[in-house]
Amino acid sequence: MPIAPRQPTENAQRTVSAPTTISKATASAPAASQNPSVDHPLLLLSLAEEYLAAARGQAYSGTSKDRRNNMQQYYKLLATGLACLETVLKRFKVQPQIEASVRLRYASVLYEETENMLEAEQCLSEGIKLCDRYRFFDLKYNMEHLLAQVLFKGSPRAAMKFLDGVIKDAGAYQHTAWIYALRFLKVSLLLQVSSHQDILSCHAQLRSISTLADRTGDKAILAIVSTLEALVHLRQSSSTESIEQAQRALALARSLHHDPVVGRISQLALLINIADLSCSLQQFDPTQAVPKMQAMQALLESPRNDWNEDGTFSLPVSSQDASRAPHGNGIVRKDLTGSVSVRFSWAPWTDLYMLGYLLSSMSLAHRNTTDGLRSEQMLKEGLRTLDKNAGKSESIHESVSTVSSRHTWRQTLRCFFQVQLVFNLCTRTAWEDAQQHLQGLKDTAAAIFPKPILLSLLIQYLDGMVNQGTGHLDIALSIFQRACFSITTKPSSPAHMDLLILSTFNIILILHPSNHALHPTLPALLSALHPYLPRIQSTKPLLSAYNLILATTPNPDPPTIPRTKQHLQAALQAAKSVSNIQLQCITLNFMSYKFFKGLVGEQAEKSVRASENLARKGMDGLWRSVSAGSMGETLEMAGRVEEAGRVREMGRDIARGLPEEVVQWEGGREGDGGGDVVMK
Repeated sequence: MPIAPRQPTENAQRTVSAPTTISKATASAPAASQNPSVDHPLLLLSLAEEYLAAARGQAYSGTSKDRRNNMQQYYKLLATGLACLETVLKRFKVQPQIEASVRLRYASVLYEETENMLEAEQCLSEGIKLCDRYRFFDLKYNMEHLLAQVLFKGSPRAAMKFLDGVIKDAGAYQHTAWIYALRFLKVSLLLQVSSHQDILSCHAQLRSISTLADRTGDKAILAIVSTLEALVHLRQSSSTESIEQAQRALALARSLHHDPVVGRISQLALLINIADLSCSLQQFDPTQAVPKMQAMQALLESPRNDWNEDGTFSLPVSSQDASRAPHGNGIVRKDLTGSVSVRFSWAPWTDLYMLGYLLSSMSLAHRNTTDGLRSEQMLKEGLRTLDKNAGKSESIHESVSTVSSRHTWRQTLRCFFQVQLVFNLCTRTAWEDAQQHLQGLKDTAAAIFPKPILLSLLIQYLDGMVNQGTGHLDIALSIFQRACFSITTKPSSPAHMDLLILSTFNIILILHPSNHALHPTLPALLSALHPYLPRIQSTKPLLSAYNLILATTPNPDPPTIPRTKQHLQAALQAAKSVSNIQLQCITLNFMSYKFFKGLVGEQAEKSVRASENLARKGMDGLWRSVSAGSMGETLEMAGRVEEAGRVREMGRDIARGLPEEVVQWEGGREGDGGGDVVMK
């Protein structure tokens, strides 16, 4: 979590060059300075702020078309504002504290709005020397905080090394609040690099903050450190061990939230709740996810009087160097009562509210078909909210880079809404809607640059899944066999690992027919999954699907009856534990086919009725038609011919709405009025 000021993303537009010449209006300032009644530096500084405010208001006023037309005017105003600041620095002798403040402001605008990192670095370096000379500690730390971000753009390692030195100096002076701010900045930068070594360094930084906060009694800092530690564990791995470590960290954060001071910080409460809900979602634990989702929704619906428009919030610290902290809105600040706080930058409330729709939909996805498609309704409502917010004017207090970054984030969020929606539609075999929303997903993602790796992988996987579900098996196979889904590829993230496993499952199902040219490769594919068994065994839906595949796939010989029963029981148990209706339905249908086909009796009828009931609950047209055929056969053998005919006709009606490529008729052609539906 970055400390304010907000850090712009890589794709933020910074096309303004730093002014190398001064405009005529500002160049004439020294000559006019002969009039002692005019404070030209103050006048130029006031003009600079007006130009910068006007520039940001100009760029994001009116319609989208107006905004594009206004960008040229925006850059002119921005350049003029920078020129005013540069004039004060180069043409006037001002008080040291004013010069330091102007340097910080000038470098901040360069960093946020331009690509002139070298000039920003030089300006800050000179300002830091000035602050050292006059012992302006707070201004110096603000400059060093910004300089670390400037250095990070060109050399992340240089930025880390620089920060280590600054943190050491702050520790020597016992400037506790700034130690927090600088270490949190380093955590933010380390998470942007995200190598294994950097994640370990991130944990080390969080431990250092935690130790200091525990010693000084800064419970709010300790709470957010524990929450960030949980989020880092979840980001690092989705293993059972990582989730347990995250939950232990969150338990500490929740215990601290009972403190009266900490409990008043609503942003912290929401962050803890979102992290806690994420743990349950990664565990595929719907029984815990639903009440946590409800708690999150209650927080999002509560009054938000303490929320700033830009998403920043402050945490109090019991700093012993409060006398040195300035009044104002800096990273470390002191209010009128003398309390010192550290300011954090998060997301605006509107963005978190939209994120709440996505997390709520994911929490209810397991019962989407039995709950009036509520999960899908939340996704659609979230997309409507995104559309509504997209038309609103942005704050004039934010730079173009910040607004551009937020726009990209919202478009990425829109993509994940669409990803979840396509998954929901595929689960209930709504293939036409799935194809339509998948195309919308592709169109949205095409405008995002750079595109997140995970998003690109998910789009490709969904493309393969929709093609497989609609019977275009050759296309689906070619997608799942891409290098990015190869089981031998080193996964870039826990989610990528899951997609590698799922793609291999899909390939095995496509190659399952014995007449397929690549059918002999099945044993090798199953063997290739062995390195991923720990992940499969710790993830119930994967474990259920894996056992179902083992029960139905020769390796190299067909599984024996005892082995088949063992795998099917394991598949059914795992599916039940996570309330996965689809996997329960498929497993029971296969059990009925394998062990009760051609038999008459109460147990056989119970089995086929349970299969049909699950298929109906899951709104799965394919398996409803298959289970109807099996039930019709069982009833007919029991002498209940009339009932069997009704059930079979129901199955045929359902099958007529399925893609032609995925069904075939057994025992007669559908057009002749005979035959039951079986899966190809």
